[in-house]
Amino acid sequence: MSGIHIAHIESSMDWGGQELRVVEQTEWLNARDYPTTIIARPRSKILEKAQKRGLPTFALPLRGSLHPSTLLTLLRFLKLERIDVLDCHGSRDSFYGALVKALTSVAVIRSRHVTDPIKDSGTHGFVWRHGNHGVLVTAAKIREMLIAQKLANPERITAVPAGVDPARFHPNVDASDLRKELGIDSSRTVIANIGMIRPDKGQLYFVEVARALLKDRENSSENLPLFIQVGEATTQTAAYREEVLNAAGDALGRDILFLGYQDDIERYLALADIVVIASIGTEAQTRLIAQVALMRRNIIATRVGGLPEMITDGETGVLCAPGNVDALSDAVRTLLSSPPLAAKLRDAAFERAQREMTFEHMMSVMLEAYRRAIARTGRTQ
Repeated sequence: MSGIHIAHIESSMDWGGQELRVVEQTEWLNARDYPTTIIARPRSKILEKAQKRGLPTFALPLRGSLHPSTLLTLLRFLKLERIDVLDCHGSRDSFYGALVKALTSVAVIRSRHVTDPIKDSGTHGFVWRHGNHGVLVTAAKIREMLIAQKLANPERITAVPAGVDPARFHPNVDASDLRKELGIDSSRTVIANIGMIRPDKGQLYFVEVARALLKDRENSSENLPLFIQVGEATTQTAAYREEVLNAAGDALGRDILFLGYQDDIERYLALADIVVIASIGTEAQTRLIAQVALMRRNIIATRVGGLPEMITDGETGVLCAPGNVDALSDAVRTLLSSPPLAAKLRDAAFERAQREMTFEHMMSVMLEAYRRAIARTGRTQ
């Protein structure tokens, strides 16, 4: 079934992994005869980013969980564009999706990207149970939560693996120019943290790990490792960013660098020897693990959400308890002191990623879920 007309509806004003994932999926779908539009709020980051990439967009002032004029505008758009599938990415979006399901023959998908507790009371529970034709989740853990709370029929829940483009993320990406730009000696080990700066991503713990490892080598003749953080805070997490920067102390700007948001993330991953994911909550299956694995870099992560679904401890990476600075620091020390072990882990992660973590694999699973949702409407495509 080709030519499915798809719309993603995303009411978030911010920019992060969820919004990037929607944009990249839309780009992939449009390039393969699946006309896809992003419906988003005016002046939102996702609308801006999608338009810069030349993707089809529709600006819709999504005000509250129900606004009659917004609903009518949405219904007109869906009819005009002959949309077959409406993929809803947030709670506000899903309320509109439930009404679309009740009033049209459009197949409605509810996507869930985070492992936060799910509200199941009142209208939230009703929308989960009756407001869609299928649910897409980014981790098996989310699927388990939905089943345990009886919010969706297990047969209608599809866990979509995180996937990235191996033509973009691969071991041969050259970081030599970036090293020169940043003034990093070629012999210096680089340890990276990638992600939006906010408390659940655990940058404060990453900085504490950096301080511990720098202290290890302060009287050593060996080169000190360099710690880099790539990502930016939102308006809501600006205070947390200041807390993290203050925790870096006098190492900030010398041995700990905060480099802000970067579009060409593959260059920064190519620069890194080890990537530390220090999250303490909300993680599903992050595409960062797929990116790191396909670039044949070492991964250290916490046992949070869907991360253990992507990493086998001691085989493809190292898993640590969330918020445990000692465990994270010891994991970095182990990989630095044992090159054969580090090579074994990253090679195994690379092989698994080639099988299970490509964008093509991810999208094939998603498209099949879309087809099943359309079939549940009783329509043929």
